[in-house]
Amino acid sequence: MKNTLRSLSLLLISFAVFSCSSNKKIGETILNQGWTIAPTAEISANGETLSSNAIDAEKWTKTTVPNTVMGALVDAGKYPDIFMGDNLAKVPSKQFESSWWFRNSFNLEDFDNKTEHLRLLIDGINYRANFWLNGKEIAHKDSLFGAFRQFELDISGQAKSGENILLVEIFPPQVRDFYMGFVDWAPTPPDHYMGIFREIRLKRSGKVSIDASFVAPDVNTSDLSKASVTISTEVSNHSDEIKNVALSGTIENISFKKVLTLQPHEKTEIKFSPEEFEQLNISNPRLWWPNGLGEANMYALEMQLVDNGVTQDVQNTKFGIRKIETYLNAKNVRGYKVNGREVLIKSGGWVDDLFLRYMPEKDAAQIRYVKEMNLNSLRFEGVWGNNQHIYDLCDENGILLMVGWSCQWEWPDYLGEVLEKSEGDENLPINEDVAKYGVKLSPDEETLLSDYFRDQVKWLRNHPSIFTWAGGSDAMPAPSLEKRYLQTLEQYDPTRPFLVSAGDFDSNITGKSGMKMNGPYEYVPPIYWYEDKELGGAYGFNSEVGPGPQIPPIDAIKKMIPADKLWPAENEIWNFHSGRKDFNTMGVYLKALYAKLGEPKDLEDLAFKAQIMNYEAIRPMFESHVMNRPTSTGVVQWMLNSPWPEFYWQLYDYYLMPTGAYYGTKKAAKPVSVMYNYFDQTIHLSNDTQLNLKNVTANVTLFDSNSKVVFEKTITADLATNSTLNALKIPELEGENQVYFLDLKLEKASGELIADNFYWLATKGDQMDWNQRYWFYTPQKEYADFSALNNLTKTEIEASKETSIIGDEYEVTLKLTNPSDDIAFFIEAELINADSQRAVTPVFWSDNYISILPNETKTITVKCYKKDTGDKEPKVKIKGYNLENIIVR
Repeated sequence: MKNTLRSLSLLLISFAVFSCSSNKKIGETILNQGWTIAPTAEISANGETLSSNAIDAEKWTKTTVPNTVMGALVDAGKYPDIFMGDNLAKVPSKQFESSWWFRNSFNLEDFDNKTEHLRLLIDGINYRANFWLNGKEIAHKDSLFGAFRQFELDISGQAKSGENILLVEIFPPQVRDFYMGFVDWAPTPPDHYMGIFREIRLKRSGKVSIDASFVAPDVNTSDLSKASVTISTEVSNHSDEIKNVALSGTIENISFKKVLTLQPHEKTEIKFSPEEFEQLNISNPRLWWPNGLGEANMYALEMQLVDNGVTQDVQNTKFGIRKIETYLNAKNVRGYKVNGREVLIKSGGWVDDLFLRYMPEKDAAQIRYVKEMNLNSLRFEGVWGNNQHIYDLCDENGILLMVGWSCQWEWPDYLGEVLEKSEGDENLPINEDVAKYGVKLSPDEETLLSDYFRDQVKWLRNHPSIFTWAGGSDAMPAPSLEKRYLQTLEQYDPTRPFLVSAGDFDSNITGKSGMKMNGPYEYVPPIYWYEDKELGGAYGFNSEVGPGPQIPPIDAIKKMIPADKLWPAENEIWNFHSGRKDFNTMGVYLKALYAKLGEPKDLEDLAFKAQIMNYEAIRPMFESHVMNRPTSTGVVQWMLNSPWPEFYWQLYDYYLMPTGAYYGTKKAAKPVSVMYNYFDQTIHLSNDTQLNLKNVTANVTLFDSNSKVVFEKTITADLATNSTLNALKIPELEGENQVYFLDLKLEKASGELIADNFYWLATKGDQMDWNQRYWFYTPQKEYADFSALNNLTKTEIEASKETSIIGDEYEVTLKLTNPSDDIAFFIEAELINADSQRAVTPVFWSDNYISILPNETKTITVKCYKKDTGDKEPKVKIKGYNLENIIVR
């Protein structure tokens, strides 16, 4: 980049953009349709021929991009039922050892390279590629490589009016290549994600163009009444002539402009600062807030470049106005503020589809799930996403994002090296440098990762949802690489803090990470989160943690396990759909389930009892972190979702079926809540909103297993914003192997219900075996005894529903009344397709797995997309622990 003072003659003007002739041909075209693929080993022609002549279509498979080779083959039906049983393991892998062709064509109308410029923008290939256009090689794999590099190719001289043939030869990653992966979360596809996994775009402009526009916001956090934005953009002159051009921008009713002179083939960054342009100081801005704290307001910037009255290029950018700050508290715990307000990060770990396929509708449903669960954040480990879409969804829904690299680059075994182990511990590397900095990088590898970081930051930096860039996961970058990361942020994104690692590390450059990554990743009971003060308990910032498996409801199980392997559950196919390495079985989880609830009699019984386990295990993890503010500043459930159908680490399954953990999370993460502490038997009230709540009333009622009230108490209190209150302690539970029910309700002074909660408690509780600690969990020496639940009095409830159509959705209101004298325990409501009798997904319940007190009525609602029901009104299936199944038509 040349010196701006030498190369530019700037005339600063701050009035509206003048009118000019438009150029309708400028803009970007995404090349996502019309692709075909074929293995190079089966195609005799070379790149020159294939990119200039017709092909034998029968030898090629139709696909779309973004996609991997394996994803394209599955979409085309080459491998039906790929996720059923162990079908994935049976796919021949030799076919993916050599390169594959990706071929497409595009049409240009009246293209003139004397007055126009055309570029091919490549957002992500895995791992190397040769590019041909119209019979000529335009890029070679020796320079075009790296999964998270982004490239642009000038094709003005090779493109032509009419049809153009684009051919890409993709080479698979090799040992020691730095590419994407799912670590021990899922199996590795046989193609190792080979393909064009992000968009390829055509950018057509005049001989001058705009790129990489960036809006850097700042907010006066003292009263939030003022903000400012600094705008930058890269301007390029692609011609052999000096260009005098006008660069202008608009943000709603704000306009700004500069006139500048560009030397031949000059590329430079132009800034519009609030010091130069007073109108970029904004009064009463519509701020962007995370979910639960306000609206996720967005703005739009349009930049326009004009030469002699003719528009050369236009770039539109969405952005939000907010300020991100970070801090370390007195105990060196990392915390974050948004617009000056401390935010408890309630998060989950995001993964994409196993084959990295672009699934926009599924992405939208998942982010809606995140918002409806009352989460305010996600962690993207690996900088995932096929394009900007998933980030746009998080922007629109107020979901904060921690974005950073995958731990698989840090451990030698994931990069194909032999990892030395210390005696007696199979998971601890001897080499302390590896544990601290990950594998040792060559100078070229360090440059590659630095380039990765630069390209990702420039690509994503306008998204207000991203609140930090993480330089490491299980380790931290070596000092030389950390310095390069920091230089990148100083140049391209000074608006966000850098996080050196998601683990507990101390950098000589940026200081302590303030995070912890001590597990667990396997099942632990509710008491763990409150009792533990050394490992994964509710203190500090838990960057990845969770209670292990979440078996989905029975309908989802049948989609991945063949009929002859459904029962009994502990078999090789169930294990194949578990995690990998230390997580290749559900033995710990199932042992606890059998001990606590009794051995299931069949698959249906197991699937239902699993939802009790899932709910009970996840709710206290989130609630304990809420209760322990500000000692706890964040928690990331490991994980949010699954890349394929499995039993591990998911709040909803691959097919978007919510588990009990989904509803436990939804309850625990509510902005206003009333909660129970399993360790000291206390009741807590929490207010995580921006409002002060006056004269709220907490009603606490304890029932024995016969549904008789044994304790009740009412407390009235004020709840300040961003606070919790230890309200009272319930009496000790009495009796041997007894079960009690705890009902909590929080109401406004008007009597309006704000929050409720319901717990099942055992007189024989869970006990941890603190003398045995594994890196991924702490075992138990005693299990809570809930066997008395199996002797609950059978009850009947009255159910009715009303259905309405709102846009493209059905909304069902379900009214449930318990006319008996016994608690109706743990009721599951499932939306059923009237034709297939299968569960409808995605499905958006206001609440689920509820319990209804004697003579109580509860109303819950559910929404679903009409297309997922065949445009027929869905039915509701109801089951409960002490209920007979009901179908509500």
